[in-house]
Amino acid sequence: MELTEKQKRDYLKLSLSENVGPIAFRDLIRYFGSADKALAHLGDFDGRGRRKLKIATDAQVDAQLDYVQRNNVQLLFSVESDYPKQLRAIEDCPPVLFCKGHTHLLNEISVAIVGTRSASLNGQNLARYMGYTLCEHGYVITSGLARGIDRSAHEGALQNMNGKGGTIAVLGTDVCSIYPQENKELYEHIAERGCLISEMAGGSTIKPSCFSRRNRIISGLSRGVLVIEARLGSGSLVTVRYALDQGREVFAVPGNPLDDRSAGPNQMIQQGATLVSRPEDIISVLDGMKNAYLLFEPAGGAATLDVIQPVQEDDLQKARQLIEESLGAEPVDIDELIRQTGLTAQLVHIVLVEMELTDQIERHPRNRVSKLYKVKE
Repeated sequence: MELTEKQKRDYLKLSLSENVGPIAFRDLIRYFGSADKALAHLGDFDGRGRRKLKIATDAQVDAQLDYVQRNNVQLLFSVESDYPKQLRAIEDCPPVLFCKGHTHLLNEISVAIVGTRSASLNGQNLARYMGYTLCEHGYVITSGLARGIDRSAHEGALQNMNGKGGTIAVLGTDVCSIYPQENKELYEHIAERGCLISEMAGGSTIKPSCFSRRNRIISGLSRGVLVIEARLGSGSLVTVRYALDQGREVFAVPGNPLDDRSAGPNQMIQQGATLVSRPEDIISVLDGMKNAYLLFEPAGGAATLDVIQPVQEDDLQKARQLIEESLGAEPVDIDELIRQTGLTAQLVHIVLVEMELTDQIERHPRNRVSKLYKVKE
């Protein structure tokens, strides 16, 4: 599907509207059939939550289109053919990607390399070597442009791009903001020879949660995730959890148990991750999958969306009451919510979209939601 200029404006406007996250965006399109119809009906949700819905204005859309033009940024929409197929297969893929550089890399077979920002010299050297060698074998290296392992993996890939491979940096800021500033030169090299992407609109405020959400894109773009040095509880292990949920391969480099930077990879290996001591350990697994035709179709579902059929208001009202009673402060799996309430998946998803738009629930990784409680002043 290719969008017209009017449809692109509508998609962008819907994605910029307050509380319309990736899953709510997807379900609104499925329910109403198009972005313009979804926008026309967003006002129907007013009065069901704590505050008035804030739909993006035409001026906000114009500002983003101006930002895109001024900064040589390309927009990729999740329903269009040039959107990365591997990423589109995850349930919460970004509806709009802001990109700089060579976007064809987004549809090549990628390996993510992630790890701690405070990496050892050995860890940094290994990340460069892995990035260089995997790139030499035709794999694109994806990481997050952070200090330490991320930076070294990008550098290794950039050293070996003789018509093969490449590197993708997924940002937790908007695509034109460089963070950290010390990676400015690396950012410019990737913009020239690789690809920079972000789901954040131009001028977005930097928040810690944005970097966590970025991690699902890193794993979503990749067929496998390699971890080199990561402390327990680190962001790299968040990427691993996303990778497992998305059906990606997980690889880890073991380390000295006396170094807490090795705790994450060592635990991963204990739990079944593939132990890696050389690039060939990754190549053999992924090449084997390629030969078995497992890399040609993205895991995690089809690119097209089934349409949600309209439901009766009485059924919706009963579903709202059941779901509100079933949710609490602790995140619950949506599939479990469907089982516990006995409601259809369609009804549950419709009500959850209503509640998300009206600031009544929070979505969590691994298909979970929790109720948002108003703090009494």
